[in-house]
Amino acid sequence: MEEMGNGTLDPVCAKNDPPFSHKIIRGLDLTGIFLFAILTLMTLIANLVFGEEVFYIYRKIPSSKRTIFIWINAAAPVIATTSCIGMWIPRSTMFTDFTAAVFFAIVIHKFMLMMIKECGGQKLFLRRFENDHFKISTGPCCCCCLCLPYIRITRRNLFLMKLGTFQLAFLRPVLMFLSIVLWTNGNYSLSDLSPNGAAIWINCFVGALTIIALWPIGIMFQQVRVLLTCKKIIPKFALYQFVLILSQLQAAIINILALRGIIPCAPPLASLARGAYMNQQLLIMEMFLITLISRVVYRKRYDDLELPECTDQESKENKQNTKINLNGKVVEDGTQNV
Repeated sequence: MEEMGNGTLDPVCAKNDPPFSHKIIRGLDLTGIFLFAILTLMTLIANLVFGEEVFYIYRKIPSSKRTIFIWINAAAPVIATTSCIGMWIPRSTMFTDFTAAVFFAIVIHKFMLMMIKECGGQKLFLRRFENDHFKISTGPCCCCCLCLPYIRITRRNLFLMKLGTFQLAFLRPVLMFLSIVLWTNGNYSLSDLSPNGAAIWINCFVGALTIIALWPIGIMFQQVRVLLTCKKIIPKFALYQFVLILSQLQAAIINILALRGIIPCAPPLASLARGAYMNQQLLIMEMFLITLISRVVYRKRYDDLELPECTDQESKENKQNTKINLNGKVVEDGTQNV
């Protein structure tokens, strides 16, 4: 009897079947073959569009922003590619899902860095907002806690916000590696959500880390959305949110429906495997559209922001620098004292 789980056979639906991927492909009718071909073509086009976008970024975008823009633009094509691989090779679903999750965890941190870079970098960001405060009563953690105080925008608080997104980029690969190790030992199964199983604890911890990482993103977006309106930060943030919701929340909802039996098994697919199949096919279409839209949003070149106004201390220093010492005489405001 085959083991039940993501990408495995259900003993009720199938028994003593040949290798799973071959069973799926051989069982496709004309409609199924056409669907697989279209979805694979969409994945290929998404990767070609991304490759052309990388070429454009290297030619037109300043070197300080290239890596960040490439990481963010790669989110949709990478998720589409992993979903396509999982669609053709169902037993690889766990590995493809983990790869996409780890990659997007890094993209979340890169999006935070992009908002700071678009403001001119950390130094100019601190100069622009040195007298302002962060509003921390934002989602997903504290959107209802309006009584929370505002915090000053300082180098330390900015570092803590970047640390909030970095912790997910660092810890999620570690947790995904631990999950794979436990899975190979038979101690990790997505269908086992009992308190004695490892899946429930790892998933809850990953969920908590994700919420903590999304909080600084929301705080920073609320701070810079007016300043960066000219750089289309709102469409960029919307695309980022769509990728987040579709790649994380959609998969979670489909998995819950499959575990509850709302998505029935269809030989040779078990309920959980069929839910994963549906999610992969939806993700390919969704990420294909997001890739095309991202090309339009990120491809347009925007003018750099104006430099922030000087502070009072800097104004005094600049005024002192306008005094020119000429043969022991001081010339100020263009008038020479003889």
